[in-house]
Amino acid sequence: MTESTEHCQYYYGDLATQTSPDTRRALPLRRQWWRLKDLVWYVSVLGPRQAFVQRVFPSTKLGRRVFKNRRRLTSESIQKASLGLRPGEWVEVKSAKEIFATLDRHGKLKGLAFNREMAKFCGKRFRVYKRLEKMILESTGELRRIRTPTVILEGVFCDGEDHGRCDRSCFCFWREAWLQRVSSSHSEQGDDPVTAQDSACSS
Repeated sequence: MTESTEHCQYYYGDLATQTSPDTRRALPLRRQWWRLKDLVWYVSVLGPRQAFVQRVFPSTKLGRRVFKNRRRLTSESIQKASLGLRPGEWVEVKSAKEIFATLDRHGKLKGLAFNREMAKFCGKRFRVYKRLEKMILESTGELRRIRTPTVILEGVFCDGEDHGRCDRSCFCFWREAWLQRVSSSHSEQGDDPVTAQDSACSS
């Protein structure tokens, strides 16, 4: 797609001039600490054995060979998992264990990461705010189309808790493969839409 004629507020080049870098000497150590926290997160959800099979082993040279065909199978399952969600529809976020099963060795599905900040929303219901079909790349200002079905949910923001307490409060992006559709009547019998969002954001 073509480059936008005017950069958005999140354009990397502008943000770099408006902010100060993190100059702490311990920053490389903190990055290793974050990786360790991710591993502990996987173990807590999947258990030691499954965490090794799904997260650690695929990162090794032998693991990359063994799981070479998994990417193709994952792509096929993504197409089957496409829900064609529209704004206003109700969905329930799948369990972390179900979502982990869709991720590659980098913790991503088709390039989109499932972050720890998103785990608090698992098992909860939300309305679809809109489909994410195109976005501007912050680093270049280029307008790009999203190739894998992805949506934004009402009231679901990243609180930055596990990313240095970042204050941007960005929308979380959700692959449709991480969600399941629920009927509006079933949702209305459960959580009130406002209460559901408030409780999820404050949890």
